[in-house]
Amino acid sequence: MDGAEFPYSVSPDDKPIKFHMNVQDQIAMYKDNEKHQKAPAILPHEVERITEVLGDTFESLAKLRNMLSNAQKTSNIPTQPLDALKKKIDIINGLILDIPETLAKIGI
Repeated sequence: MDGAEFPYSVSPDDKPIKFHMNVQDQIAMYKDNEKHQKAPAILPHEVERITEVLGDTFESLAKLRNMLSNAQKTSNIPTQPLDALKKKIDIINGLILDIPETLAKIGI
């Protein structure tokens, strides 16, 4: 009656119940058991690089903004389109700076 033929067979437990556990022992035991139940806190490769990509994007947009400012000073380009572009870049950079706060809320 053992094995696959009778899956409900009863045998002595090799880890008997410990009736003399205090609260601290129980907490330690449950925390140890919890380690085996949770997935590791390793993010997928693409997600690990998210802050690096955000930093590169911010830096690239800042360089672009400086290029537009320099072009505005040295050439006869109308200021209104350049100011509109710089304003859009500032808005995007502001949004990029807000993203890490949101990522921190979800644990990234």
